[in-house]
Amino acid sequence: MKPITRFSGELPNRYFMKDNSPWLFLEPYVQMVRKRKRLLLYNTVSKVAVEYMVSRSLAKLADSLLDPSNGYVVRLAPGQLKEVEIQEFITRLRQEFMGDLLDPDWSAGKPATIFPEPMVKFGFNPLPIQQTAVKPAIDLRNYLQEITLFLNSAGQETEDLYRTAFRQFSYPACVTDNKEEMDIDLFRRMIKEVNNYTPTLIHLSGENLARYPFLNEVIGIMAASPFQKKYHLLAVNLDKELISMILSQKHTTLSLYIRFPVQPGTLTTLLQSLPEEKLLKRLEFNLIVSNQGELQQAIEIAGTLDRSNIFFKPLFTGMNLDFFRENVFVSREEILASQPDQQQLFSRISINENDFGKLWILPGGKVFANLNDPEIGEATTETLVQLVSRELNNGISWRRIRKDVIPCKHCVFQFLCPPISSYEIFMNRFNFCDVSQNEKNP
Repeated sequence: MKPITRFSGELPNRYFMKDNSPWLFLEPYVQMVRKRKRLLLYNTVSKVAVEYMVSRSLAKLADSLLDPSNGYVVRLAPGQLKEVEIQEFITRLRQEFMGDLLDPDWSAGKPATIFPEPMVKFGFNPLPIQQTAVKPAIDLRNYLQEITLFLNSAGQETEDLYRTAFRQFSYPACVTDNKEEMDIDLFRRMIKEVNNYTPTLIHLSGENLARYPFLNEVIGIMAASPFQKKYHLLAVNLDKELISMILSQKHTTLSLYIRFPVQPGTLTTLLQSLPEEKLLKRLEFNLIVSNQGELQQAIEIAGTLDRSNIFFKPLFTGMNLDFFRENVFVSREEILASQPDQQQLFSRISINENDFGKLWILPGGKVFANLNDPEIGEATTETLVQLVSRELNNGISWRRIRKDVIPCKHCVFQFLCPPISSYEIFMNRFNFCDVSQNEKNP
């Protein structure tokens, strides 16, 4: 077998002959997508992206390369090599180390490379038909990553501006048809099941945990859990005794949510109530903002606290889309600057990274994979294995990806963008960007 010859400079004349045209291949670390007249190639090693407006001939060539049966390798016809657009395309591929040409004489057969597609060891594969008491249908350690238990809720009658916040981010106050409190026996069973199966991040949340009648027992149960715990509370509902009870546990974080307006000195007083300075490292501060004034206050507070565990949580009120456009939406440049690697791209092609492996359980026992989607089952009558199996087989939350939603499915940036967020699902708007206009939601 002759050695592989890669070309530089102009192609020899013999490669324009009928039986001597070379093979064109793409490197396996390159991702390519074509949508209508746009073509994007992304080098996951160098993080370089190249975008084209394509003609019919280049589109045909790109589609051939994208055909998995071709394995990222196609034979070029002499007529293709004469087209300036294709010549420029090949030149750019070689400049960016995305692909090259191979001499047709080096082998009697077609060259082989690896077509870049994800191989999911544990994902949306057909589940075993049967299970036994000894061996469940699935191993939860491969799927369940986080579980959120709401211990109490507000009723639908509440007129709180923040009544939809829990559907946008991890806000500690869910709204149900009527006020509810989780049965303590249900809580015990859920934690026991989690502890038996998988090292999971356990979130404890609710309309006001301080009002939950079994809070002391909950804290005691959680103290015995070996896994990471995170309590979510509104800062206005916090007191010194509750801080001590929660942060005395190992592997525990307290996530506080601060609403505006905030009275001067409120956070200072809160921090002074900490029993130990070192506990600051186990506190998270979430500043909820819905307009420019609140955002400016939040920036000033963050500067005063000068800590890394401060997060801004935008709140969509239904009347502040301009605020989201200015502060939440991303530009084409920001999307390209994110520079995901190959593993991240494969993940985004396969699953929704924001939702996969997460369950939310309301006080009455209803279970969701995303709080904006239909419930997947009832914790009061079903096990975690049953609930996770249903989401894997029939759910929509864990498998919601950009190539399946409008307008992202028509956009070449679909795999460079971050996973679909709860904000987008709640607002029914899947382009928080300036790349593609959403005609349905201007």
